[in-house]
Amino acid sequence: MRFKDDEHKKFFNEKYVEMKKLGRTDVYYKSLIYVLGVCKTTRDNFDKIFNLENGEINIDSIQEPYQTSTSEKVIRMAFSLWNSCNYDSEKDIEDERVSRKYNVSEIFSCEYAPYFYEGIKIRYPEYTKEKNIERDVR
Repeated sequence: MRFKDDEHKKFFNEKYVEMKKLGRTDVYYKSLIYVLGVCKTTRDNFDKIFNLENGEINIDSIQEPYQTSTSEKVIRMAFSLWNSCNYDSEKDIEDERVSRKYNVSEIFSCEYAPYFYEGIKIRYPEYTKEKNIERDVR
């Protein structure tokens, strides 16, 4: 697993210990915590974004004043991996208004793109294993 920096790795390891205590070590939790840990803003506000004990995302957290355009991308990536979320608020869910900001072209246009791919590999290990291209070409 590739980490952006020591803070990212420390955050992931600490949250993973909490997950294990709660018996939640599946790829959903693991990928969400990995992705939310990549950004200082989302690390600092993790408990406002995700309730680890109840296993619930706070979809309205994307509207909070502490958000930056980049931290919003981090949250959208994490929520998408968590439950295929495509909404930016509870109101959007009620109105069935899907956000275009969950498009790959929107989310991946930031410095965290390599770590988003790592999050995808954590969430979908069965589909993202590296293959020997030469062998596959034959």
